Order: sequence, then structure tokens, then C-alpha cells
Amino acid sequence: MVPRVLLVDDVAENLALLEGALRGDGYEFIHAMDGETALQLARERDPDLVLLDVVLPGLDGYAVCRRIRADPSLAHMPVVILTTLSDREARLAGILSGADDFISKPFDLQE
Repeated sequence: MVPRVLLVDDVAENLALLEGALRGDGYEFIHAMDGETALQLARERDPDLVLLDVVLPGLDGYAVCRRIRADPSLAHMPVVILTTLSDREARLAGILSGADDFISKPFDLQE
């Protein structure tokens, strides 16, 4: 079974760059450009990992993460926040929302 990754970012170029960086690792990618779509796709496609931006139209990434953690059918999914935000408050908000990790853009691919 091919691992499925849900990429969530409101900038199409960022989705393409992230998928391109990870493409050689054998993942199947699902894209969402807003929080509501991300939640819908998480329910429908049951990804193995969610890479989630914070700044999104509608529900922000923190709210998406909180809803994932509050839904028993989704709570098992690892969520990594991947965002341009890098200050202490943003990192704490990410962890408090239930994210498994918080990575600031630009990121080191090895990280």
C-alpha cells in the first residue's frame, strides 16, 4: 500500500514544490487549498500524514488540527504544521492545537 499524504496550502506553487520535494519517496498526494476541503479529504481519503499550512482561507491550520484531534475517526492521523510562521507564539499555538510537529518554511528537506 502506498502511503498517502494530504498536503494543505492555499498557494498552488507551494503544493507543487512540496510534492516535488517528496515525489521520489513513493507517496500518493492529495491536495487541499482550504481548511474545510482538508477536513473533507481527511475523512474521505484517510491519509497517513497531513502536512498543514497555518494561513488558509476560512478555517486556519490551527482550527483544522483541533478538529482532526477532536474527531475520533481522524485523531490517529499525524499532523505536521508546515508554515512561514516561525515565532514562539505560532509554534506554541501549533503544538497546543494538537500538531505532532511544527516546521517553519523555508525548511531543510532532511529535517
